[in-house]
Amino acid sequence: MGFRSFMRTTAETRELHSVGNMRTRYYKTNYNKVKAKVLLHVEKLGSDVMNIDDVHGEIFIQSNKYHMIISIIQVNPIETAVDFKVEFYGLIGRNRPQKMIQEFYSYLDSELPFKGTSLHP
Repeated sequence: MGFRSFMRTTAETRELHSVGNMRTRYYKTNYNKVKAKVLLHVEKLGSDVMNIDDVHGEIFIQSNKYHMIISIIQVNPIETAVDFKVEFYGLIGRNRPQKMIQEFYSYLDSELPFKGTSLHP
């Protein structure tokens, strides 16, 4: 973790991210089960679900401190990928976006059958 990553107010996961724990994660389940677990965790966080777009597989979440876009892509009938983009409001992020993504992934790993990271580069 460098100074620049400490200052960033945004964080995003992707398939071939340079940081290993910020790569796309895959689960052995379908889209609806992942979406249900994501919405349950959002409710626990106390954030508001502003939009659910089932056509594109995106959920937009907003709080007074941040907003988040969660992308859920069903690769095949038993494999679903999850990506995040988090933006905190303020001048200094203090690694909060990355921590939030890691906490969300930890929750999903404990609730869903984990398959792997960055499986389809």
